[in-house]
Amino acid sequence: MLPTRFYFSNAVGAVDFVPRGYVYLHWSGTPLTSVEFRALYMHVRNLLQRHKLQAILADHHAMPAAPDEADREWLLDQWLPETLAVTTLTRYAALPTPDPGRRLHTETVLQGLARHVRVAVFDDLEEASAWLTATE
Repeated sequence: MLPTRFYFSNAVGAVDFVPRGYVYLHWSGTPLTSVEFRALYMHVRNLLQRHKLQAILADHHAMPAAPDEADREWLLDQWLPETLAVTTLTRYAALPTPDPGRRLHTETVLQGLARHVRVAVFDDLEEASAWLTATE
């Protein structure tokens, strides 16, 4: 993966960025709270907008549990449309948690995202990074 720069963190995760590349969202392994989950995504939006980035790499390897239903709905029904209105987001790469029991929500969320942006799922961070930075 390309070198990242720290942007924001809280107890549940961090938002970093690859200059002229993408936003890198990753989780700490601490149990999710709605406030902290949403704060991370709000900072993702801010970073996309501030640096005119077009892509997100969401690394869910350390995500301890799925976000609750209300947070998943918020992500797709509020955060995503608002983000698309103020940014040039076009790609979303996901690295799901390796634990199948903790990724039951993943397909639903990715399908919701895929209605608006190109989505790809990877097992490898380097492959995800390469896909996000490839020119078409």
